[in-house]
Amino acid sequence: MGQMVTQADVARAVGVSRGLVSLALNGSPSVASSTRDRILLTAQRLGYRPNATAASLASGRSGLIGLLLPDLRNPFFDFVAHALQEAVAQRGMTLLVTVGTGARASRRSVDALLALRVEGLVLVSPGLPDEDLRELGEVCPVCLIGRVSPGGRVDTIRLDERAAAEVVISHLVQAGAGRLVYVSPDSEEDPNAIERGHALADAARQRGLRLDTVVDGASGVPGLREQLALADAPGVVAHNDLVALDALGVIGSARHGPGAPLVSYDDTYLASRQEFSLTSVEQPVEVMARDAVRFVCERSGREGDGEVGGARNVTVAPVLAVRRSSRLPS
Repeated sequence: MGQMVTQADVARAVGVSRGLVSLALNGSPSVASSTRDRILLTAQRLGYRPNATAASLASGRSGLIGLLLPDLRNPFFDFVAHALQEAVAQRGMTLLVTVGTGARASRRSVDALLALRVEGLVLVSPGLPDEDLRELGEVCPVCLIGRVSPGGRVDTIRLDERAAAEVVISHLVQAGAGRLVYVSPDSEEDPNAIERGHALADAARQRGLRLDTVVDGASGVPGLREQLALADAPGVVAHNDLVALDALGVIGSARHGPGAPLVSYDDTYLASRQEFSLTSVEQPVEVMARDAVRFVCERSGREGDGEVGGARNVTVAPVLAVRRSSRLPS
């Protein structure tokens, strides 16, 4: 790759000042149209490309939005990243993606994004303490996806977990479940798993049903196998579609009874695959992504009419996509 062409190179080739080149490239009406055309044609011929770093320093805006994901294994996070990329690109901005599992790794990832002068941060199910998130919201626009706002200036967009739990429990009861098992991810630092578990427990309690929790760990889901061995098969709720695959394997290998109805969350491409056919709670990811980007742009002053006040908490309604996993053979 050759040496980068600068505005000074364009100015020398045209025979004008560098300042005039800068005005022409930025569309200033003070430059005569004939001169602007010569400058633009010469810049194109020489292969001039704007220096994004210099432009951001001059404007005070980097055009960057940072995204922190908790991991790369869950296809739901990939879905969120693509939706955010689309929303950011529509504004002519760039999305920077990093990963942080747990509080320590998340802090390092956030610090790296801040060092790149991002205009805002979107954090998906972050494993950071509430205090860290509130402090972060004071130095940079922040919007959370999939977690309750800690207050301060931190916005959030998330699934209505209470409404989703009601939909899930109601469906499993209709499928014949007399008791319930929640298959949770193996993480004590996942605030979303904690909130989801509490919402499911409350919904089950209101119906007079028992809800047991088992963990999907490195060795699989032995707790679920024990639950299925009891006389009355439970209705099973998996934390997400990825966890549901492990649960589905255990249910399929059960040696007695008709099996157990299974419902999951996120409705990723895994849920719709014929070999899995998971009943799953859908989240409107495109809408959530658009709102998240809009929120950080409004807080940064890039969009909107004025100062944004306290935290904005937006919940989205659940939609249950019913498939084979929750339909027991008659």
